[in-house]
Amino acid sequence: DLHRLAVVDGQIVVDPRRITGRSAYLCRDRNCWELAEKRRALDRALGVRAAAGDWERLHQGILI
Repeated sequence: DLHRLAVVDGQIVVDPRRITGRSAYLCRDRNCWELAEKRRALDRALGVRAAAGDWERLHQGILI
């Protein structure tokens, strides 16, 4: 199960509607998220710098 993420108004969000533009897919596994955060994978894939608040918000909304 993969989640599609995109940038909307400068924030990384889960993208169920298929917003046009750059996007990234990330698995549901917590280890996958931690590794992506550590390596700044979303920053590179989406072309923005993810704030710590973005990661925390995504963790709470998706992983719990």
